[in-house]
Amino acid sequence: MDLYLIRHPETVAPKGTCYGRTDFPLKFPVEDTADVTFSYLPPNFDHFISSPAPRAMKLAKALYTKYSPNQNPDESHIQTDTRLLEMDFGDWDGKLWEEIPRKETIPWMKDFVNARTPNGEAFTDLIHRVDLFLQDWKENGNLRQLWENTNKQKLNEMIVVCHSGPIRAILCRINGIPHEEAFKSPVDFGSVHKIKI
Repeated sequence: MDLYLIRHPETVAPKGTCYGRTDFPLKFPVEDTADVTFSYLPPNFDHFISSPAPRAMKLAKALYTKYSPNQNPDESHIQTDTRLLEMDFGDWDGKLWEEIPRKETIPWMKDFVNARTPNGEAFTDLIHRVDLFLQDWKENGNLRQLWENTNKQKLNEMIVVCHSGPIRAILCRINGIPHEEAFKSPVDFGSVHKIKI
């Protein structure tokens, strides 16, 4: 199956903001991102999934509308999965990095994969839930089998709109890259990353 991973559009979050679960408004009209992103997607798709975060759902709905201009997409057209949410930064979420005490951020930055943010997640927590998502949708995965049995067809093209953290975790897993190097490759706003699972 071809899986198209798409990052949500840019938000108005000030530069240097630590945010995962905090949802800022989009910086530009969602159609601007959708127009560019759509040109990198297949002419047809079988299934569409999004993170439930508003910044992801707005792009998912705009892209779905490009495929089906006469439909007003809702949750019956676009499945949501909380496992695709961005990392939960807990007490840091929504704050500027410079506002967070260095005595908290320095140890975390030395081992961001395993260290947990105060009242939030570690990157390993995000990796775990994203791995479960992949397991469900790989060949013979539970959700994939259910979808194929229900729709009486093979699942060949699936579109997923989410966030940079889950995308990076998936790319590391698929490409055999250590998770410590997850943030070395760019995952731009509205970018499309095609993988096979």
